[in-house]
Amino acid sequence: MNTAYCDNLADVLCVNQVRIDFTDKPITAWGGMGVLMGKFLEKIQFRDWVERHVPIIETSPNAGGVYEKVLGQLLTVLGGGYRFAHSMMWNHGVEALTRVFGVDWLPLAPSTLTRFWNKIDSQALVEQLGNASRLLAKTFINWEGIREDNLNLDASVLTRYGMQQGAHRGYNPKKPGRPSHHPILAFLGSGYVVNVWNRSGDCHAGQGAVDFFQQTVL
Repeated sequence: MNTAYCDNLADVLCVNQVRIDFTDKPITAWGGMGVLMGKFLEKIQFRDWVERHVPIIETSPNAGGVYEKVLGQLLTVLGGGYRFAHSMMWNHGVEALTRVFGVDWLPLAPSTLTRFWNKIDSQALVEQLGNASRLLAKTFINWEGIREDNLNLDASVLTRYGMQQGAHRGYNPKKPGRPSHHPILAFLGSGYVVNVWNRSGDCHAGQGAVDFFQQTVL
C-alpha cells in the first residue's frame, strides 16, 4: 500500500489518494438512535415525568440526579443491554450523547444504577412506579383508538448473579441451578407491554396470574 502524508500530519492523513481527516468534535456510534430518542423523549416530556413520578429522592450533593440515571438505564436497554454492566457501552461517545439529551453526565458504572434502583425497596413503591408508567404510556399510545387486540400473558426467566432480593433457584432452562427472577408480563398483540410483575425465581409460571390479569384490565 502506498501511503502519502499531507503537510499537516496532526490533522490529515492521505492514503492512496483517500483523504482521512481527524476531528476534535465528539462523535458516537449511537448518534442515530440518540437523535431520534432525544426528539421523542422531548415530545412526550419524559424528563418532567421522571422528576414528578419516579419515587426516589436523592439528597446527596454527589448523587448526580434521578433523570440522568433513569435515562442511562433506558438507553442501555434500547441499545441491547440486559445487565447493569452493559451501561459501560456508553463509555465510547458519551460526550456526544450528553449533548444530544441535554444532560451533564450519564451513568457508566453498574454500581451507580444498582444503588439507585435498590432504593425502590417496597411493593408500594413498585406499584406507584408501575401506575405512573401506565399513565405515561397513555400520552403516546392511542388506547381509545385500539378497538380490538389480543391480551397475552407470559412468564420469563431472568438469570441473576450475586445476591439480589427475590433471586432464588427455580425453573431456569438456560442456567440450571442459578438464582433467577420469574417475572410475568402482559402485552398486546400490537407489541405494547401493558403490565409486568417481577416475582421470585422459585414461583411457578401461573402464580398470581389471576390477580395480575385483574389489575391489567382495570
